[in-house]
Amino acid sequence: MYTVGQLSKHTGVSIRTLHYYEKLGLLRPARNENNQYRLYGEKDILRLQQITILKKMHFKLNEIGEFLDQDATRSEPESNLTLWNNTLEQQLAVVKEQQERLSKVEHLLFSTIYAIRASGTISLDEMLGFIRELDQPPGKFRQDVFTPEEMESLPLNNQNDSISMEWADILKDVHTCKMEPPDSEASRLLAIRISDYAERAFQGNAELAEKYWDYITPGDDRSARVYGMTTETMRYIEMILDRWTVQNPNDQK
Repeated sequence: MYTVGQLSKHTGVSIRTLHYYEKLGLLRPARNENNQYRLYGEKDILRLQQITILKKMHFKLNEIGEFLDQDATRSEPESNLTLWNNTLEQQLAVVKEQQERLSKVEHLLFSTIYAIRASGTISLDEMLGFIRELDQPPGKFRQDVFTPEEMESLPLNNQNDSISMEWADILKDVHTCKMEPPDSEASRLLAIRISDYAERAFQGNAELAEKYWDYITPGDDRSARVYGMTTETMRYIEMILDRWTVQNPNDQK
């Protein structure tokens, strides 16, 4: 058993905070019969460990109280070992859920940065679309089209991959040049950049590149499946690549 001072010293939690947790009912230390000093046992330390972790995950104290009280309502007694195990498993489940939420937020932030870099503007409609996507299973449609091995090689699959932002820069230039004739010098140089990018992005896998191109082609509603890749944009890219391919057959790999 530990006194409040001893527990504070061992855990780094201030005495004032321990008293506050007791006031809220988060901790329920026993009392020494002789002097009424607070005494903290193993279960109190377990609850303090739970409180500390949940606070670091930005849970409110009232939410933590509800979480902890779930164990208090169990009808069957458990050994200390089982209680520790079950509690830690519950905390791990909470952490995983938080990770999924943060992953969705990370995707939204990445998409917004990508959109700004690709177009130099922000479309409120498209931003609202990104927000709606936070409630959808990530990559669900992709998973229905590509194998797990192909998914690993797709562009924009890794938000930390610099090649994703390289395409954003290319796409911005495409939007600038798409009124140029396919045989102009600007279009020719852009076709070379796109061809070189595709070779690296798909690691020379022409079949996967073609499959991905078909996948991102807008559907009947003509809405872009990848930011900035509208029907008009994709038509321009196809024209300049076809033109460059015809003029430079020996450069094709």
